[in-house]
Amino acid sequence: MDKSDISPPPWPQVGAGLWTRWWGYLARWLVFGIVVGLFQPVDDGVGELWQRMSLRLALGASFGVVAAILFTMAENTFNTVRVWWKTWLLVLLTWAVVKALFVTAIALV
Repeated sequence: MDKSDISPPPWPQVGAGLWTRWWGYLARWLVFGIVVGLFQPVDDGVGELWQRMSLRLALGASFGVVAAILFTMAENTFNTVRVWWKTWLLVLLTWAVVKALFVTAIALV
């Protein structure tokens, strides 16, 4: 095999072991959490629009952080070879688990 055939991936390898690719996953889950949080049609019970939006922004960002932590640990434990269907299965499971945690926590508060 020629040396030109072996090339590093185009992204930097951030983290090691359980936290490999942590920052990329965090960025993606934060964007997802914030976008979904800001555009969900839910009445928070808070009066002003800016208060509703800031509450949704905070909940979406915290959802993204928790989901990124859980997904990073699951992906680097169960899918080290990065099989696409396992990745998508872990994405769906991560979303379901974190959503259940957040809905439960909000219901108890």
